[in-house]
Amino acid sequence: MSRGLKLCLLAALFTLCGGAALFQSVLDRRWQSASPGELYSVVSSQLSAFRADNYPAAYRQVSMSFQERFNLQSFADLARTDYPALLHASRVEFGQARFQGRRAFLPAYFFLPDGEITPCIYSLIREENAWKIDNVQVLPRWPANRRLGGIRT
Repeated sequence: MSRGLKLCLLAALFTLCGGAALFQSVLDRRWQSASPGELYSVVSSQLSAFRADNYPAAYRQVSMSFQERFNLQSFADLARTDYPALLHASRVEFGQARFQGRRAFLPAYFFLPDGEITPCIYSLIREENAWKIDNVQVLPRWPANRRLGGIRT
């Protein structure tokens, strides 16, 4: 193989890699420019479905990888046994969403009837042009009357 042909192949490879990196950068920016309201809507829809005992609707809000790990029945059992307090929270407030490529992390604060707050971190993933819940990390409860930071109007 001649030296000129090798250089042309190498230049084509670099051009292809540069184009792929540029394309990925554009996709990342598009996902990161998503409105946090989209994330709030997904989580709120799932919580509304849970409260109405509509587990199939709640299950539609989870990612494909989550659905591979849990079928509908095990998902419903998980929600009823591991997260009953969250399903009966008097209100939910969301924190600032953080985006990393096609993933997003959304803090949520569940205000329980006894005044305690249960913070959670929702991990969402962008798949099939929609945000889906991939995981929920429940953090230790905060005592009653703990004030959240931020501005109240």
